[in-house]
Amino acid sequence: MALDKSEENQSMLRYSSTNYTKVVKVKDVYEDIENNNSCSNLDGSYKVENDIIRYTSNRKAVFAQCLVAGAVLLLAAGAGMPIGYSAVLLPQLSVENATVYTAIIYHRRLASPSSVRGPLGIGDPQPRIIPFVGSPDATPSVHSLATPIGSLLSGPFLDTLGRRGCLQLSAVPLCLGWIVMGFAKNIPALLVGRIVSGFAVGFMGVPSQVLVGETADPELRGILVASAFAAYSFGILLIYAFGASFEWNVVAFCGTVLPIVAFISFSFVPESPAWLVREGKIEKARRALLWLRGGDVEQMNTEIAILEARAKLDIGQKSLATSFGRRVSSTWSTIVSPNVLKPLSIINIFNALQLSSGTYVIVFYAVDLVRDVGGKNVDSYLAAIITALTRFLFCLLACVLLLKIGRRSLAIFSAIGTSLASLVLVAYTLIRKEESDVDAYVLGICLFAYVGANTVGLFTLPGLMIGELLPQNARGIAGGFNFFIFNFLLFLATKSFPTINNAVGITGAFAIFGTSALLEAAFVYVALPETKNRTLEEIEDYFQQSNLLWITRSREQRQNDGIILRHS
Repeated sequence: MALDKSEENQSMLRYSSTNYTKVVKVKDVYEDIENNNSCSNLDGSYKVENDIIRYTSNRKAVFAQCLVAGAVLLLAAGAGMPIGYSAVLLPQLSVENATVYTAIIYHRRLASPSSVRGPLGIGDPQPRIIPFVGSPDATPSVHSLATPIGSLLSGPFLDTLGRRGCLQLSAVPLCLGWIVMGFAKNIPALLVGRIVSGFAVGFMGVPSQVLVGETADPELRGILVASAFAAYSFGILLIYAFGASFEWNVVAFCGTVLPIVAFISFSFVPESPAWLVREGKIEKARRALLWLRGGDVEQMNTEIAILEARAKLDIGQKSLATSFGRRVSSTWSTIVSPNVLKPLSIINIFNALQLSSGTYVIVFYAVDLVRDVGGKNVDSYLAAIITALTRFLFCLLACVLLLKIGRRSLAIFSAIGTSLASLVLVAYTLIRKEESDVDAYVLGICLFAYVGANTVGLFTLPGLMIGELLPQNARGIAGGFNFFIFNFLLFLATKSFPTINNAVGITGAFAIFGTSALLEAAFVYVALPETKNRTLEEIEDYFQQSNLLWITRSREQRQNDGIILRHS
Protein backbone atom coordinates (compact mmCIF):
# COMPACT_ATOMS: atom_id res chain seq x y z
CA MET A 1 0.00 0.00 0.00
CA ALA A 2 1.63 3.22 -1.13
CA LEU A 3 1.11 5.55 1.77
CA ASP A 4 3.95 7.99 1.10
CA LYS A 5 2.12 9.61 -1.84
CA SER A 6 -0.69 10.91 0.31
CA GLU A 7 0.98 14.35 0.52
CA GLU A 8 -0.47 15.00 -2.95
CA ASN A 9 -3.81 15.60 -1.23
CA GLN A 10 -2.48 19.05 -0.32
CA SER A 11 -3.63 20.35 -3.71
CA MET A 12 -7.29 19.70 -2.92
CA LEU A 13 -8.33 22.82 -1.04
CA ARG A 14 -11.58 24.04 -2.57
CA TYR A 15 -14.39 22.77 -0.37
CA SER A 16 -14.00 21.29 3.11
CA SER A 17 -10.45 21.62 4.41
CA THR A 18 -9.46 18.91 6.89
CA ASN A 19 -6.36 17.95 8.84
CA TYR A 20 -5.18 14.34 8.70
CA THR A 21 -2.33 13.05 10.84
CA LYS A 22 0.59 11.73 8.85
CA VAL A 23 0.39 7.94 8.74
CA VAL A 24 4.07 6.96 8.75
CA LYS A 25 4.00 6.07 12.45
CA VAL A 26 0.74 4.23 12.01
CA LYS A 27 2.22 2.22 9.18
CA ASP A 28 5.18 1.27 11.41
CA VAL A 29 2.82 0.10 14.14
CA TYR A 30 0.79 -1.88 11.61
CA GLU A 31 3.89 -3.63 10.28
CA ASP A 32 5.08 -4.30 13.83
CA ILE A 33 1.85 -6.12 14.60
CA GLU A 34 2.02 -8.03 11.31
CA ASN A 35 5.45 -9.28 12.40
CA ASN A 36 4.00 -10.39 15.78
CA ASN A 37 6.29 -8.10 17.72
CA SER A 38 5.60 -7.03 21.30
CA CYS A 39 2.63 -4.74 21.85
CA SER A 40 3.66 -3.62 25.31
CA ASN A 41 4.90 -0.18 24.25
CA LEU A 42 2.35 0.65 21.58
CA ASP A 43 0.88 3.54 23.54
CA GLY A 44 4.22 5.28 23.52
CA SER A 45 4.65 4.99 19.74
CA TYR A 46 1.19 6.25 18.89
CA LYS A 47 1.70 10.01 19.03
CA VAL A 48 0.22 12.93 17.14
CA GLU A 49 2.62 14.07 14.44
CA ASN A 50 3.34 17.72 13.68
CA ASP A 51 3.36 16.91 9.95
CA ILE A 52 -0.16 17.49 8.69
CA ILE A 53 -1.71 16.34 5.44
CA ARG A 54 -4.18 18.81 4.04
CA TYR A 55 -7.20 16.96 2.68
CA THR A 56 -10.36 18.35 1.15
CA SER A 57 -13.71 16.64 0.62
CA ASN A 58 -14.75 17.09 -2.99
CA ARG A 59 -18.36 17.64 -4.04
CA LYS A 60 -19.09 13.93 -4.33
CA ALA A 61 -17.66 13.27 -0.89
CA VAL A 62 -19.68 16.04 0.75
CA PHE A 63 -22.84 14.80 -0.98
CA ALA A 64 -22.20 11.19 0.09
CA GLN A 65 -21.60 12.15 3.71
CA CYS A 66 -24.75 14.27 3.68
CA LEU A 67 -26.75 11.30 2.39
CA VAL A 68 -25.62 9.20 5.35
CA ALA A 69 -26.45 12.05 7.70
CA GLY A 70 -29.81 12.49 5.95
CA ALA A 71 -30.87 8.94 6.79
CA VAL A 72 -29.86 9.58 10.40
CA LEU A 73 -31.80 12.86 10.39
CA LEU A 74 -35.03 11.09 9.43
CA LEU A 75 -34.66 8.71 12.35
CA ALA A 76 -33.58 11.50 14.70
CA ALA A 77 -36.72 13.47 13.86
CA GLY A 78 -38.72 10.33 14.51
CA ALA A 79 -36.97 9.99 17.88
CA GLY A 80 -37.88 13.54 18.86
CA MET A 81 -41.59 12.91 18.41
CA PRO A 82 -42.09 10.54 21.39
CA ILE A 83 -40.02 12.91 23.54
CA GLY A 84 -42.53 15.71 22.99
CA TYR A 85 -45.58 13.44 22.97
CA SER A 86 -46.21 13.68 26.71
CA ALA A 87 -46.69 17.45 26.37
CA VAL A 88 -49.49 16.65 23.89
CA LEU A 89 -50.94 13.65 25.69
CA LEU A 90 -51.27 14.92 29.27
CA PRO A 91 -53.34 18.07 28.60
CA GLN A 92 -55.70 16.16 26.27
CA LEU A 93 -56.24 13.38 28.81
CA SER A 94 -56.97 16.01 31.47
CA VAL A 95 -60.22 16.80 29.67
CA GLU A 96 -63.21 15.05 31.23
CA ASN A 97 -64.58 13.73 27.93
CA ALA A 98 -61.21 12.51 26.68
CA THR A 99 -61.03 9.18 24.83
CA VAL A 100 -59.08 7.72 27.73
CA TYR A 101 -60.44 9.44 30.82
CA THR A 102 -58.69 9.52 34.18
CA ALA A 103 -59.64 10.79 37.60
CA ILE A 104 -58.66 14.44 38.07
CA ILE A 105 -58.18 16.35 41.28
CA TYR A 106 -58.75 20.07 40.70
CA HIS A 107 -55.82 21.66 42.39
CA ARG A 108 -53.41 22.75 39.67
CA ARG A 109 -50.26 24.63 40.71
CA LEU A 110 -48.91 21.36 42.00
CA ALA A 111 -51.15 20.69 45.01
CA SER A 112 -51.91 24.35 45.84
CA PRO A 113 -55.40 24.81 47.40
CA SER A 114 -58.01 26.69 45.38
CA SER A 115 -57.57 29.88 47.37
CA VAL A 116 -53.85 30.08 46.62
CA ARG A 117 -52.38 31.43 43.41
CA GLY A 118 -49.59 29.74 41.49
CA PRO A 119 -45.88 29.94 42.31
CA LEU A 120 -45.53 33.10 40.21
CA GLY A 121 -48.68 34.62 41.63
CA ILE A 122 -50.34 34.44 38.22
CA GLY A 123 -53.63 32.84 37.25
CA ASP A 124 -56.11 30.56 38.95
CA PRO A 125 -55.76 26.91 39.90
CA GLN A 126 -56.36 24.44 37.07
CA PRO A 127 -56.77 20.65 36.87
CA ARG A 128 -53.84 18.59 38.03
CA ILE A 129 -53.57 14.84 37.43
CA ILE A 130 -52.36 13.08 40.55
CA PRO A 131 -49.55 10.60 39.70
CA PHE A 132 -50.45 7.00 40.51
CA VAL A 133 -49.90 3.61 38.91
CA GLY A 134 -51.85 3.67 35.67
CA SER A 135 -52.07 7.45 35.52
CA PRO A 136 -51.13 9.23 32.28
CA ASP A 137 -48.99 11.57 34.36
CA ALA A 138 -46.55 8.68 34.57
CA THR A 139 -45.96 8.75 30.80
CA PRO A 140 -43.00 11.18 30.81
CA SER A 141 -41.11 9.23 33.47
CA VAL A 142 -42.05 5.82 32.02
CA HIS A 143 -40.57 6.84 28.67
CA SER A 144 -37.41 8.02 30.41
CA LEU A 145 -37.24 4.81 32.45
CA ALA A 146 -37.30 2.63 29.33
CA THR A 147 -34.76 4.73 27.42
CA PRO A 148 -31.67 3.78 29.49
CA ILE A 149 -32.45 0.08 28.98
CA GLY A 150 -32.29 0.61 25.23
CA SER A 151 -29.10 2.64 25.63
CA LEU A 152 -27.41 -0.09 27.65
CA LEU A 153 -28.30 -2.80 25.14
CA SER A 154 -27.24 -0.70 22.17
CA GLY A 155 -23.55 -1.04 23.10
CA PRO A 156 -23.16 -4.79 22.44
CA PHE A 157 -25.47 -4.63 19.40
CA LEU A 158 -23.46 -1.71 18.02
CA ASP A 159 -20.37 -3.91 17.83
CA THR A 160 -22.29 -7.00 16.66
CA LEU A 161 -24.75 -5.68 14.07
CA GLY A 162 -22.88 -2.55 13.07
CA ARG A 163 -23.92 1.09 13.25
CA ARG A 164 -26.34 1.01 10.32
CA GLY A 165 -27.82 -2.33 11.37
CA CYS A 166 -28.58 -1.00 14.85
CA LEU A 167 -30.33 2.05 13.44
CA GLN A 168 -32.52 -0.04 11.16
CA LEU A 169 -33.36 -2.34 14.04
CA SER A 170 -34.33 0.58 16.30
CA ALA A 171 -36.94 1.78 13.79
CA VAL A 172 -38.99 -1.39 14.39
CA PRO A 173 -39.86 -0.90 18.10
CA LEU A 174 -40.32 2.82 17.49
CA CYS A 175 -43.09 2.09 14.97
CA LEU A 176 -44.52 -0.62 17.21
CA GLY A 177 -44.71 1.76 20.18
CA TRP A 178 -46.63 4.34 18.16
CA ILE A 179 -49.06 1.70 16.89
CA VAL A 180 -49.75 0.47 20.43
CA MET A 181 -50.43 4.04 21.59
CA GLY A 182 -52.62 4.73 18.58
CA PHE A 183 -54.89 1.77 19.35
CA ALA A 184 -54.76 2.25 23.16
CA LYS A 185 -58.11 2.23 24.97
CA ASN A 186 -56.76 2.55 28.51
CA ILE A 187 -53.84 3.97 30.46
CA PRO A 188 -51.82 0.71 30.78
CA ALA A 189 -51.83 0.33 26.98
CA LEU A 190 -50.53 3.88 26.63
CA LEU A 191 -47.78 3.13 29.12
CA VAL A 192 -46.78 0.00 27.20
CA GLY A 193 -46.51 2.04 24.01
CA ARG A 194 -44.45 4.67 25.80
CA ILE A 195 -42.12 2.00 27.18
CA VAL A 196 -41.56 0.44 23.75
CA SER A 197 -40.95 3.80 22.06
CA GLY A 198 -38.70 4.90 24.92
CA PHE A 199 -36.63 1.75 24.49
CA ALA A 200 -36.27 2.50 20.77
CA VAL A 201 -35.19 6.10 21.37
CA GLY A 202 -32.52 4.92 23.80
CA PHE A 203 -31.35 2.18 21.45
CA MET A 204 -30.75 4.53 18.51
CA GLY A 205 -28.88 7.27 20.38
CA VAL A 206 -25.32 5.94 20.27
CA PRO A 207 -25.41 4.31 16.80
CA SER A 208 -26.70 7.48 15.14
CA GLN A 209 -23.91 9.66 16.51
CA VAL A 210 -21.21 7.06 15.98
CA LEU A 211 -22.24 6.41 12.36
CA VAL A 212 -22.11 10.10 11.45
CA GLY A 213 -18.90 10.61 13.43
CA GLU A 214 -17.13 7.72 11.71
CA THR A 215 -18.23 8.54 8.16
CA ALA A 216 -17.79 12.33 8.14
CA ASP A 217 -14.45 14.09 7.76
CA PRO A 218 -13.40 16.30 10.71
CA GLU A 219 -14.39 19.58 9.05
CA LEU A 220 -17.94 18.39 8.38
CA ARG A 221 -18.35 16.23 11.48
CA GLY A 222 -19.55 19.04 13.74
CA ILE A 223 -22.32 20.31 11.50
CA LEU A 224 -23.50 16.82 10.50
CA VAL A 225 -23.72 15.54 14.07
CA ALA A 226 -25.35 18.76 15.27
CA SER A 227 -27.87 18.58 12.44
CA ALA A 228 -29.20 15.39 14.01
CA PHE A 229 -30.22 17.47 17.02
CA ALA A 230 -31.88 19.98 14.72
CA ALA A 231 -33.88 17.09 13.28
CA TYR A 232 -34.59 15.87 16.80
CA SER A 233 -35.91 19.33 17.68
CA PHE A 234 -37.95 19.36 14.47
CA GLY A 235 -39.56 16.11 15.60
CA ILE A 236 -40.57 17.76 18.88
CA LEU A 237 -41.92 20.76 16.98
CA LEU A 238 -43.81 18.46 14.63
CA ILE A 239 -45.48 16.55 17.46
CA TYR A 240 -46.52 19.81 19.14
CA ALA A 241 -48.03 21.03 15.86
CA PHE A 242 -49.89 17.74 15.38
CA GLY A 243 -51.11 17.90 18.98
CA ALA A 244 -52.59 21.34 18.43
CA SER A 245 -54.57 20.04 15.44
CA PHE A 246 -55.41 16.37 16.07
CA GLU A 247 -56.41 13.97 18.82
CA TRP A 248 -53.59 12.20 20.62
CA ASN A 249 -54.33 8.81 18.98
CA VAL A 250 -54.19 10.30 15.47
CA VAL A 251 -50.90 11.95 16.41
CA ALA A 252 -49.57 8.53 17.44
CA PHE A 253 -50.26 7.04 14.01
CA CYS A 254 -48.54 10.03 12.38
CA GLY A 255 -45.44 9.12 14.38
CA THR A 256 -44.93 5.89 12.40
CA VAL A 257 -44.13 7.64 9.10
CA LEU A 258 -40.60 8.90 9.77
CA PRO A 259 -39.21 5.63 11.22
CA ILE A 260 -40.50 3.70 8.19
CA VAL A 261 -38.92 6.14 5.74
CA ALA A 262 -35.66 6.08 7.75
CA PHE A 263 -35.57 2.26 7.72
CA ILE A 264 -35.79 2.29 3.92
CA SER A 265 -33.22 5.09 3.59
CA PHE A 266 -30.55 3.18 5.52
CA SER A 267 -30.69 0.45 2.87
CA PHE A 268 -29.12 2.88 0.39
CA VAL A 269 -26.14 4.07 2.47
CA PRO A 270 -23.03 2.08 3.49
CA GLU A 271 -22.05 0.73 6.86
CA SER A 272 -19.32 2.51 8.84
CA PRO A 273 -15.90 1.70 7.32
CA ALA A 274 -14.37 1.67 10.81
CA TRP A 275 -16.74 -1.11 11.89
CA LEU A 276 -16.22 -3.05 8.66
CA VAL A 277 -12.44 -2.98 9.15
CA ARG A 278 -12.78 -4.21 12.74
CA GLU A 279 -14.93 -7.08 11.44
CA GLY A 280 -12.29 -8.00 8.85
CA LYS A 281 -14.44 -6.92 5.89
CA ILE A 282 -11.68 -4.90 4.29
CA GLU A 283 -13.01 -4.88 0.73
CA LYS A 284 -16.44 -3.68 1.85
CA ALA A 285 -14.72 -1.03 3.95
CA ARG A 286 -12.71 0.11 0.92
CA ARG A 287 -15.82 0.42 -1.23
CA ALA A 288 -17.73 2.25 1.48
CA LEU A 289 -14.89 4.66 2.22
CA LEU A 290 -14.20 5.25 -1.47
CA TRP A 291 -17.84 6.30 -1.90
CA LEU A 292 -17.73 8.47 1.21
CA ARG A 293 -14.56 10.20 0.00
CA GLY A 294 -15.93 10.93 -3.47
CA GLY A 295 -13.73 8.45 -5.34
CA ASP A 296 -10.42 9.72 -3.89
CA VAL A 297 -8.39 6.49 -3.95
CA GLU A 298 -5.31 7.85 -2.19
CA GLN A 299 -7.31 9.32 0.66
CA MET A 300 -9.21 6.06 0.98
CA ASN A 301 -5.93 4.13 1.19
CA THR A 302 -4.60 6.53 3.82
CA GLU A 303 -7.64 6.20 6.07
CA ILE A 304 -7.89 2.43 5.57
CA ALA A 305 -4.27 2.13 6.74
CA ILE A 306 -5.07 4.05 9.93
CA LEU A 307 -8.23 2.02 10.56
CA GLU A 308 -6.43 -1.28 9.99
CA ALA A 309 -3.62 -0.27 12.35
CA ARG A 310 -6.07 0.69 15.09
CA ALA A 311 -8.05 -2.51 14.60
CA LYS A 312 -4.91 -4.65 14.72
CA LEU A 313 -3.89 -2.95 17.95
CA ASP A 314 -7.22 -3.72 19.58
CA ILE A 315 -7.30 -7.31 18.32
CA GLY A 316 -3.74 -7.91 19.49
CA GLN A 317 -4.51 -6.62 22.97
CA LYS A 318 -7.75 -8.64 23.25
CA SER A 319 -6.49 -11.92 21.77
CA LEU A 320 -5.85 -13.42 25.22
CA ALA A 321 -9.42 -12.77 26.38
CA THR A 322 -10.93 -16.09 25.22
CA SER A 323 -13.15 -17.13 28.13
CA PHE A 324 -16.28 -15.27 29.18
CA GLY A 325 -14.71 -14.19 32.45
CA ARG A 326 -11.65 -12.87 30.68
CA ARG A 327 -13.83 -11.04 28.17
CA VAL A 328 -15.75 -9.36 30.98
CA SER A 329 -12.46 -8.46 32.63
CA SER A 330 -11.13 -7.15 29.31
CA THR A 331 -14.26 -5.04 28.79
CA TRP A 332 -13.96 -3.60 32.29
CA SER A 333 -10.27 -2.90 31.75
CA THR A 334 -11.15 -1.06 28.55
CA ILE A 335 -13.69 1.15 30.32
CA VAL A 336 -11.38 2.06 33.22
CA SER A 337 -8.38 2.72 30.98
CA PRO A 338 -7.45 6.44 31.02
CA ASN A 339 -8.18 7.06 27.34
CA VAL A 340 -11.77 5.82 27.89
CA LEU A 341 -12.48 6.78 31.49
CA LYS A 342 -11.42 10.41 31.06
CA PRO A 343 -13.72 11.24 28.12
CA LEU A 344 -16.50 9.14 29.65
CA SER A 345 -16.27 11.14 32.88
CA ILE A 346 -16.27 14.46 31.01
CA ILE A 347 -19.38 13.51 29.03
CA ASN A 348 -21.27 12.23 32.08
CA ILE A 349 -20.52 15.32 34.18
CA PHE A 350 -21.51 17.55 31.27
CA ASN A 351 -24.77 15.62 30.87
CA ALA A 352 -25.59 15.78 34.59
CA LEU A 353 -25.16 19.55 34.67
CA GLN A 354 -27.09 19.87 31.41
CA LEU A 355 -30.08 18.02 32.88
CA SER A 356 -29.88 20.11 36.04
CA SER A 357 -30.13 23.22 33.88
CA GLY A 358 -33.58 22.06 32.73
CA THR A 359 -32.78 21.22 29.11
CA TYR A 360 -35.19 18.29 28.88
CA VAL A 361 -37.60 19.23 31.64
CA ILE A 362 -38.92 22.04 29.47
CA VAL A 363 -39.42 19.54 26.62
CA PHE A 364 -41.49 17.08 28.66
CA TYR A 365 -43.48 19.71 30.54
CA ALA A 366 -43.56 22.45 27.88
CA VAL A 367 -47.30 23.17 27.98
CA ASP A 368 -47.50 23.11 31.78
CA LEU A 369 -44.39 25.26 32.23
CA VAL A 370 -45.60 27.88 29.78
CA ARG A 371 -48.94 27.97 31.58
CA ASP A 372 -47.19 28.35 34.95
CA VAL A 373 -44.94 31.13 33.68
CA GLY A 374 -47.43 33.03 31.55
CA GLY A 375 -50.70 32.53 33.39
CA LYS A 376 -54.14 31.46 32.24
CA ASN A 377 -54.43 34.12 29.54
CA VAL A 378 -51.56 32.61 27.56
CA ASP A 379 -52.33 30.11 24.78
CA SER A 380 -50.09 27.41 26.23
CA TYR A 381 -50.18 25.20 23.11
CA LEU A 382 -49.19 28.08 20.85
CA ALA A 383 -46.45 29.10 23.27
CA ALA A 384 -45.19 25.51 23.45
CA ILE A 385 -45.06 25.36 19.65
CA ILE A 386 -43.13 28.65 19.58
CA THR A 387 -40.78 27.20 22.19
CA ALA A 388 -40.19 24.13 20.02
CA LEU A 389 -39.71 26.33 16.96
CA THR A 390 -37.15 28.38 18.89
CA ARG A 391 -35.31 25.19 19.79
CA PHE A 392 -35.31 24.04 16.17
CA LEU A 393 -34.04 27.37 14.82
CA PHE A 394 -31.26 27.56 17.40
CA CYS A 395 -30.24 24.00 16.53
CA LEU A 396 -29.81 25.18 12.95
CA LEU A 397 -27.81 28.14 14.26
CA ALA A 398 -25.63 25.72 16.23
CA CYS A 399 -24.86 23.82 13.01
CA VAL A 400 -23.57 27.03 11.44
CA LEU A 401 -21.64 28.12 14.52
CA LEU A 402 -19.90 24.74 14.77
CA LEU A 403 -18.30 25.49 11.40
CA LYS A 404 -16.99 28.84 12.65
CA ILE A 405 -16.12 28.53 16.33
CA GLY A 406 -14.80 25.87 18.67
CA ARG A 407 -16.83 23.50 20.82
CA ARG A 408 -15.57 25.03 24.05
CA SER A 409 -16.50 28.60 23.13
CA LEU A 410 -19.97 27.53 22.03
CA ALA A 411 -20.56 25.54 25.21
CA ILE A 412 -19.45 28.38 27.49
CA PHE A 413 -21.56 30.93 25.59
CA SER A 414 -24.58 28.63 25.79
CA ALA A 415 -24.18 27.93 29.50
CA ILE A 416 -23.73 31.59 30.44
CA GLY A 417 -26.69 32.62 28.27
CA THR A 418 -28.86 29.94 29.87
CA SER A 419 -27.84 31.07 33.33
CA LEU A 420 -28.53 34.75 32.62
CA ALA A 421 -31.97 34.08 31.11
CA SER A 422 -32.96 31.87 34.05
CA LEU A 423 -31.72 34.23 36.74
CA VAL A 424 -33.29 37.30 35.09
CA LEU A 425 -36.63 35.47 35.08
CA VAL A 426 -36.16 34.63 38.77
CA ALA A 427 -35.16 38.20 39.66
CA TYR A 428 -38.16 39.69 37.86
CA THR A 429 -40.64 37.44 39.64
CA LEU A 430 -39.08 38.23 43.02
CA ILE A 431 -38.82 42.02 42.76
CA ARG A 432 -42.17 42.81 41.15
CA LYS A 433 -44.76 44.07 43.60
CA GLU A 434 -47.94 43.23 41.71
CA GLU A 435 -49.16 41.74 38.46
CA SER A 436 -49.11 43.89 35.34
CA ASP A 437 -49.78 43.62 31.63
CA VAL A 438 -46.07 43.39 30.87
CA ASP A 439 -45.60 40.18 32.86
CA ALA A 440 -46.35 37.89 29.95
CA TYR A 441 -43.96 39.80 27.66
CA VAL A 442 -41.03 39.93 30.09
CA LEU A 443 -41.39 36.36 31.28
CA GLY A 444 -42.00 35.15 27.73
CA ILE A 445 -38.82 36.82 26.47
CA CYS A 446 -36.85 35.27 29.34
CA LEU A 447 -38.32 31.84 28.62
CA PHE A 448 -37.55 31.93 24.91
CA ALA A 449 -34.07 33.36 25.57
CA TYR A 450 -33.51 30.47 27.96
CA VAL A 451 -34.59 27.91 25.35
CA GLY A 452 -32.46 29.50 22.62
CA ALA A 453 -29.30 29.84 24.69
CA ASN A 454 -29.67 26.35 26.13
CA THR A 455 -30.26 24.77 22.73
CA VAL A 456 -27.36 26.33 20.84
CA GLY A 457 -24.75 24.53 22.92
CA LEU A 458 -25.85 22.52 25.94
CA PHE A 459 -28.53 20.67 23.96
CA THR A 460 -26.47 19.87 20.86
CA LEU A 461 -22.94 19.20 22.15
CA PRO A 462 -23.40 15.96 24.17
CA GLY A 463 -24.19 13.98 21.02
CA LEU A 464 -21.14 15.41 19.30
CA MET A 465 -19.01 14.39 22.28
CA ILE A 466 -20.07 10.75 21.95
CA GLY A 467 -18.88 10.63 18.35
CA GLU A 468 -15.68 12.59 18.97
CA LEU A 469 -14.29 11.93 22.45
CA LEU A 470 -14.71 8.16 22.87
CA PRO A 471 -11.99 5.99 21.25
CA GLN A 472 -12.90 3.65 18.43
CA ASN A 473 -12.45 0.42 20.39
CA ALA A 474 -14.87 1.59 23.10
CA ARG A 475 -17.55 3.51 21.21
CA GLY A 476 -20.00 0.65 21.48
CA ILE A 477 -19.78 -0.35 25.13
CA ALA A 478 -18.75 3.07 26.49
CA GLY A 479 -21.29 4.92 24.35
CA GLY A 480 -24.07 2.60 25.50
CA PHE A 481 -23.00 2.98 29.12
CA ASN A 482 -22.92 6.76 28.75
CA PHE A 483 -26.42 6.89 27.31
CA PHE A 484 -27.63 4.55 30.04
CA ILE A 485 -26.37 6.96 32.70
CA PHE A 486 -27.79 9.96 30.83
CA ASN A 487 -31.24 8.47 30.38
CA PHE A 488 -31.35 7.21 33.96
CA LEU A 489 -30.59 10.75 35.13
CA LEU A 490 -33.22 12.00 32.68
CA PHE A 491 -35.75 9.64 34.27
CA LEU A 492 -34.89 11.00 37.72
CA ALA A 493 -35.17 14.58 36.44
CA THR A 494 -38.58 14.12 34.82
CA LYS A 495 -39.90 12.09 37.75
CA SER A 496 -38.69 14.49 40.43
CA PHE A 497 -39.52 17.77 38.70
CA PRO A 498 -43.20 17.89 39.80
CA THR A 499 -42.10 17.34 43.42
CA ILE A 500 -39.37 19.97 43.19
CA ASN A 501 -41.76 22.37 41.51
CA ASN A 502 -44.28 21.76 44.27
CA ALA A 503 -41.64 22.54 46.89
CA VAL A 504 -39.93 25.60 45.42
CA GLY A 505 -42.25 26.75 42.63
CA ILE A 506 -41.31 27.81 39.13
CA THR A 507 -39.15 30.60 40.54
CA GLY A 508 -37.07 28.14 42.54
CA ALA A 509 -36.89 25.72 39.63
CA PHE A 510 -35.42 28.34 37.31
CA ALA A 511 -33.00 29.37 40.05
CA ILE A 512 -31.73 25.78 40.03
CA PHE A 513 -31.54 25.87 36.22
CA GLY A 514 -29.50 29.09 36.25
CA THR A 515 -27.07 27.93 38.93
CA SER A 516 -26.48 24.59 37.20
CA ALA A 517 -25.79 26.33 33.89
CA LEU A 518 -23.22 28.57 35.56
CA LEU A 519 -21.47 25.50 36.98
CA GLU A 520 -21.57 23.98 33.50
CA ALA A 521 -19.69 26.96 32.07
CA ALA A 522 -16.97 26.59 34.70
CA PHE A 523 -16.66 22.85 34.06
CA VAL A 524 -16.35 23.33 30.30
CA TYR A 525 -13.61 25.93 30.77
CA VAL A 526 -11.62 23.60 33.01
CA ALA A 527 -12.08 20.15 31.48
CA LEU A 528 -13.59 19.99 27.99
CA PRO A 529 -10.96 19.65 25.22
CA GLU A 530 -11.26 21.51 21.95
CA THR A 531 -11.96 19.03 19.14
CA LYS A 532 -12.79 21.31 16.21
CA ASN A 533 -10.95 20.26 13.01
CA ARG A 534 -9.20 17.37 14.77
CA THR A 535 -9.27 13.83 13.48
CA LEU A 536 -10.71 11.14 15.72
CA GLU A 537 -7.20 9.70 15.97
CA GLU A 538 -5.79 13.00 17.25
CA ILE A 539 -8.54 13.24 19.86
CA GLU A 540 -7.90 9.68 20.96
CA ASP A 541 -4.19 10.41 21.30
CA TYR A 542 -4.94 13.47 23.46
CA PHE A 543 -6.63 11.28 26.06
CA GLN A 544 -3.61 8.97 26.08
CA GLN A 545 -1.64 11.80 27.66
CA SER A 546 -1.24 12.12 31.43
CA ASN A 547 -3.08 15.42 31.82
CA LEU A 548 -6.57 15.22 33.33
CA LEU A 549 -7.85 18.74 32.62
CA TRP A 550 -7.70 20.80 29.45
CA ILE A 551 -6.22 23.79 31.25
CA THR A 552 -3.32 21.65 32.55
CA ARG A 553 -2.20 20.32 29.16
CA SER A 554 1.48 20.64 28.30
CA ARG A 555 3.11 23.54 26.47
CA GLU A 556 3.76 21.26 23.47
CA GLN A 557 0.07 20.42 23.30
CA ARG A 558 -0.82 24.12 23.45
CA GLN A 559 1.54 24.78 20.53
CA ASN A 560 -0.11 21.98 18.54
CA ASP A 561 -3.49 23.54 19.34
CA GLY A 562 -2.26 26.77 17.82
CA ILE A 563 -1.20 24.97 14.64
CA ILE A 564 -4.66 23.39 14.30
CA LEU A 565 -6.44 26.70 14.89
CA ARG A 566 -4.33 28.55 12.34
CA HIS A 567 -5.28 25.95 9.73
CA SER A 568 -8.98 26.12 10.70
